[in-house]
Amino acid sequence: MGEDGFVGKVDGSSTAGTSEVQDRVSRRPPGRRAELVAAALDVIRRVGPGASMDEMAAGAGITKPVLYRYFGDRDGLIAAVAERFSDVLVARLEQALGGAPREDAEVLIRAAIESYVTFIQEDPALYGFLTQQAPLGSPALVAVIDRVAELITRVMRDTLEAHALDTRPARTWAHGVVGMVHLAGALWARQPDVPRAQLVADLVALIADGLTGAAAPVQEQ
Repeated sequence: MGEDGFVGKVDGSSTAGTSEVQDRVSRRPPGRRAELVAAALDVIRRVGPGASMDEMAAGAGITKPVLYRYFGDRDGLIAAVAERFSDVLVARLEQALGGAPREDAEVLIRAAIESYVTFIQEDPALYGFLTQQAPLGSPALVAVIDRVAELITRVMRDTLEAHALDTRPARTWAHGVVGMVHLAGALWARQPDVPRAQLVADLVALIADGLTGAAAPVQEQ
């Protein structure tokens, strides 16, 4: 019996089915899982984006098999880290967008991009970990992008409505904007060859001009 009271081993060599693993993980104490995620974040910030599962387990004072009992596997831990990342990022974006006028698209776009890029600059190791350890199409990263895009979709729809413009493309545009900023931000985190203000200005110029040109009036029925 391990230190968490669980008999057996759930790691990369386990023969248990996916549903069984997920069921076991769901029974782990949520408070302990949160502590382990916090410990993993500390290791990522100390070691850097290349932090390994072994290093994160050691940072929490446990072994890797025990770490996997709480998260199922490596992807489960990455997903938990990504969820914590998106919690904070979405809260920051909501705060930034909350004070911007809905009728001014460029101000809203600038506020969102400034908040996103500042977040990258403040926590480059965590952002680097997610972009390096979670491939672009991975469930963990897709969940982050979808969650941020959902917020941007609502804001875009409100802005388009305020100008009597067609709201149909809002969801598509929101995902496009988030994907663009994410990839440009990932490159900038690795190679910060321009100041943050310049990166923000370049992205705002492209996105704001593009949206202004693409938006169409609501068609009369």
